Amino acid sequence: GLQLSPSGKYLATLAPIHGHRNIVVLETDGLKNPKQLTGLTDQDIAGFFWASDDVIVFTMDNDGQEDFGLYAVDRDRKRPRIRTLVEPKVSQAGITFATVVSTLPDDPDHIIVQWNKRRPGYFGLYKVNVRKGRPVLMTDKISDVTNWLVDHDGVARGAFTVDGLNAKFLYRSGEDEEFRTLREFSMLDETISPLVFDFDNKTMYVASNIGRDKNAVYTYDPETDQLGDMIFSHDEVDVTGLIMSREQKKLLGVAYFDDYPQRHFFDETERKIHERLEAAFPGKNVNIVSATKDEQLNILLVGNDRDPGEYYLYDRQNGQARFLVSRMSWIDPEQMSPMKPIEYAARDGLTIRGYVTIPKGREEGESVPLIVNPHGGPYGVRDYWGFNSEHQFFASRGYAVVQVNYRGSGGYGREFEQAGYGKWGREMQHDISDAVAYLVDEGIADPERVCIYGGSYGGYATMAGLTFTPELYRCGINYVGVTDVALLFDSMPKHWEPLKEMMKAQIGDPEDEAFMESISPIAHVENIDDPILIVHGRKDPRVVIEHAEMLRKKMKRSEKQFEWLVKGNEGHGFRKEENRLELYRKMESFLAANL
Repeated sequence: GLQLSPSGKYLATLAPIHGHRNIVVLETDGLKNPKQLTGLTDQDIAGFFWASDDVIVFTMDNDGQEDFGLYAVDRDRKRPRIRTLVEPKVSQAGITFATVVSTLPDDPDHIIVQWNKRRPGYFGLYKVNVRKGRPVLMTDKISDVTNWLVDHDGVARGAFTVDGLNAKFLYRSGEDEEFRTLREFSMLDETISPLVFDFDNKTMYVASNIGRDKNAVYTYDPETDQLGDMIFSHDEVDVTGLIMSREQKKLLGVAYFDDYPQRHFFDETERKIHERLEAAFPGKNVNIVSATKDEQLNILLVGNDRDPGEYYLYDRQNGQARFLVSRMSWIDPEQMSPMKPIEYAARDGLTIRGYVTIPKGREEGESVPLIVNPHGGPYGVRDYWGFNSEHQFFASRGYAVVQVNYRGSGGYGREFEQAGYGKWGREMQHDISDAVAYLVDEGIADPERVCIYGGSYGGYATMAGLTFTPELYRCGINYVGVTDVALLFDSMPKHWEPLKEMMKAQIGDPEDEAFMESISPIAHVENIDDPILIVHGRKDPRVVIEHAEMLRKKMKRSEKQFEWLVKGNEGHGFRKEENRLELYRKMESFLAANL
């Protein structure tokens, strides 16, 4: 998307150049003098931000290996050159990578990152000069840290450590103080999750489900380990999003998602601004996606389920919004298909929510072919309403698409998420099957023309559907999917090691061979009746290529129908433009032949 520089004088965006995402900057006034800052020809930039008006920091990995390094490039150089700030590494010891903890808005020359340089599963905290690199370790007083929390001055104040299912939150009052254990908890229990310090650098805003099922936003005093006032809660969904103003040094509101994106404002001025914007763009969702340091200029992204969005420059001083550019100018929203929320009872009575995209032009009462598209994760992740280019692609070919927030999905409270623990291939899969039955009963889906397609855990759900309920589907597309659950544990990246006990609690004990076999599609290939398209990246660090190769071997041996698309320069999902084009052409022909 578009990002304003701190002064607002410049805009930056990722543009497809030579088939890869590169950084381009231009002047905000009139969108003049575009300048390409990076010239990547075999990698894609994953994300970027302005460190100052003169320096952009970005991240990328190598061929999907998730070895994310941090890099910088200068806007004002005649011939911009990329410099490495934090260098990643892939070796037998594991993958090292860095993530940004604070952009330090008041210090244009530095950022703070956490980097697993010393041990794959644990992170040190480093201050990095964006002009020179040279990461400097900020503290070595504690180890085994999985996440750091800094205050608005860039001081390390909080840290999480993990030991099996047990976690600790450590805290210190200031830079010269020692860290002390503030709270010990099981990751399966209700807890307090720090979100951010208030601007006094004393009080925190936290999400907590203590004494309740859904996360709500509270104030919290870390000195006394006491929850303060509940700021906001919702009966149906978790609330964890904060709308903050650094310029005003206050919390303006909260953001959350029920069926649709929602905001609740505490600040009256901000509430009125958003009401005016929503009135100016009826039927659209208006998001502020970037702002200047003084917050007077904002980039708005305005769109909905049928409109990928348009960018506007909004000036708070005069209340005017000026059109900048469309995200996908070739898309006509009038020709797109609507995405509608659905709600149904699973076979055991649990309420399940999701979305269905129904192809435009479907006649009332007409049953259409259905693509079931379970999300990945699976825990703590959910599907959302909004423009989905993949689903619009399918809908334009006449297919309905259903997304299911099956039990185990995030956002609906602790009880709903934990209802999916130990339920791979069982109740979690039943929720997906029950979505098909619901749409058939509603007259939307043709029961004889249903295909299942998903990635990662969604790929597992695809294979579980084809092996455990083959009568339900005509075909399946397994995209970087888990086929052998025991192998998932045996081959997990080393930086996932601190999460292994939590994964056991969520999925099951990999030492229980009978259970692992019972839920692993690879052990039930003989049940498959339908053609499968197997898609994988050879450098996938999460779901290793052996999952796909074992499946291919068994499919061949059992004389089952399948097609194969594997790319050596991709990881956990295809990112490169040429590979994605090949994938969608392959899916289009596969679906046309089998659905």
